[in-house]
This record gives sequence, C-alpha cells and structure tokens, in this order.
Amino acid sequence: MQDIASHIKGSHKLADIFGYWPSFHDAEVLDLHFWRGDVDPSQKRYIFPVLTVKICVWELTNKTDDRGCIILRNHTLTTLQFHDVEEFHLDGFNHQNALLELSIDQQQRADSASQLFAVRFHPAFGMGASFKCTRIEVVDAVRYQKMNRHLTQQ
Repeated sequence: MQDIASHIKGSHKLADIFGYWPSFHDAEVLDLHFWRGDVDPSQKRYIFPVLTVKICVWELTNKTDDRGCIILRNHTLTTLQFHDVEEFHLDGFNHQNALLELSIDQQQRADSASQLFAVRFHPAFGMGASFKCTRIEVVDAVRYQKMNRHLTQQ
C-alpha cells in the first residue's frame, strides 16, 4: 500500500498504536453496519451509502510463548467507516471472519477526474468483501484485552 494511510481520515489513531498502518493480517471482522444514506435534493442533502465495520486487529511478533503460540501485541478494536459505497459484494460472513489482508487502493473514476478507493477484505476464513468508496475514516481505535470472548478496554 503506497502510503494509503495519508489519504484516510483519522489514520493516526491506528498509527499511534502500531507505529504504522497495519495490514490487518489475521484481524477479525466483528460487525458490519450499512446505512443507505440520506438523499434529499430539495434540501440539497446528498449522503450516499455508509458502511461501518468493527475489526479486532493486532500485531504478530516473531516471538512465541511457553506453549509455542505466537505472541500478539497491540490488540486494538477499530471502527472504520467507508463513505459513498458502491459496487458492494459480500461473501461468507460467519462466526469468525478472519482476514488475510485489508487492501485499499486509489483509483480514478472512468467518467470524471474524481478519485475512488477500491477496498477488498481478503478472507482467511469467513467474510470476504469488495467495494468502492470515495472516503475512508478511522472513527475509533481502542486498545483492548480479549478475555472469555468479551472485549475489555485497557
């Protein structure tokens, strides 16, 4: 990803925790929420579809614990918002939704000079998705501990 974080509003919220924009490898999608937006030309209001996604993301280290499991750090619950979503495709949403990667690339619209983001949730197990949008925002990024299937803030 060629410095894509610089084009994402609030990307510093994740970079402040990780020190860089994460790849979302092995991250888990917990929640998807679609809002159709609010289009009312008589009020000059044009809010197009918004997708909000909550993701548990962490950093893999090259260290293992006494059981031989890879040590993870920077456990973070982040909320990403994608604005003006179009061409949305979703497949395989289930009880886990682990990602190989979250890829975000900038593209130019064929019919105008405006920019788009091409977003793809590459599945490891469960959900895969792809879509285009005009704006991305990191709404929140909160460190957490995973305890007994519940998330608690640190």
